[in-house]
Amino acid sequence: MASLPNAGEEPDQRDDRRRVREKLWTSSYLLAMAVQLGASLVFVTLMTYMALYSMQAFGARDSAAGFAASSFILGSAVARIFIGKYVDFIGRKRLAVIALVVFVVCSAIYPVAGSYSGLIALRIVHGGAFGAISTAITSAVVSMVPPARRGEGMGFFLAGSTIAMAVGPLLAVQLANNLGPQWVFLLTGAASVLALAAATIVKLPERRPGQQEYERKYRLRATDILDPNALPVSLVVLLCAFGYAGIVTYLNPFLVERGMSTAASLFFVVFAAGMLAIRLVSGRRQDRRGDNSVIIPLTILFALSLVLLGLATETWHLVVAGTLAGLGYGGLLPSLQVVAVTRAPSARMSIGMTTHYLMLDAGVALGPVLFGFLIPLAGYQGLYLALAGTVLAAVVLYWFVHGRRVTNT
Repeated sequence: MASLPNAGEEPDQRDDRRRVREKLWTSSYLLAMAVQLGASLVFVTLMTYMALYSMQAFGARDSAAGFAASSFILGSAVARIFIGKYVDFIGRKRLAVIALVVFVVCSAIYPVAGSYSGLIALRIVHGGAFGAISTAITSAVVSMVPPARRGEGMGFFLAGSTIAMAVGPLLAVQLANNLGPQWVFLLTGAASVLALAAATIVKLPERRPGQQEYERKYRLRATDILDPNALPVSLVVLLCAFGYAGIVTYLNPFLVERGMSTAASLFFVVFAAGMLAIRLVSGRRQDRRGDNSVIIPLTILFALSLVLLGLATETWHLVVAGTLAGLGYGGLLPSLQVVAVTRAPSARMSIGMTTHYLMLDAGVALGPVLFGFLIPLAGYQGLYLALAGTVLAAVVLYWFVHGRRVTNT
């Protein structure tokens, strides 16, 4: 017989006892985190290094070098269009292992890619494998964590990506400058192999598609790519990703213009530290206090960081802006992902996940194109202030599509 709560016990204390019984830190959860960390380390390291590598190896110009980096995202986005519908037909673990085999092979081919066009083709295939891996593993983790701890569980799980974001660029620069490009590819190859090893032994929860899903298996409609329930809140992700894209794309030339070029690395260090710190606490608060208690203040915090970045004239301004950006954007992503997945029906969880990631990819890819035209008109300051306004618009959008229906506890 279940024990009754103590009469003098506070609701938060009873909640803590219930959460302890719902186990989060299982061996499967830790192995899934290892897969995420390994795959993310490859993604971030090569994203940082690929533009420079294409210039040095193939004489690529600026725009072509940029595409050598971003073509990975193109491959990832294309793969997600199909993977969301078919992940449960293939099986989450089977898909993850197959995609990681491709991932390992792609990592090994970089040193022998003999032309720029060959490099682009490799990047697209590599990105497609990454899209399949992240969709399969993340869908499994959402099913794996207790529903009452979903925000906390996803926050810790995605901390692997944050660690990769901090470590990957540093390793890419240090290895390339001091030991040569072959060591960058050796690192990413080793990370791919470790991720594959973890995927082969992890036990992932699977979902068997229903009879109606099998009958519609070979029909691909818009709703098989984007979940209508998850799309509205995923559009919030799109607007916030514009702000992130403006940081990663234009921060270096902005700081060169301001005479603070050496401060870029410091900005990204505190940015990554802020992301990691917030993900350790925001998920639990979301579980206990509701979506609005996390998403609204963090979105405003991210907008404030963009304002401060646009007005920065001293190094300490950049440190504060980077910290606030890491806290705001870092906490937003897993929190909005939880909302998107929760809004989607359980049978369409993977499609809800795909919707979230497609909007994230679209924001990162399109943001520099849509907002770059402001630089000749208003300068970098005008760019970042416009991005801050866009992120504030995301708060309004979030309120109307989800926030007003939520009651914080």
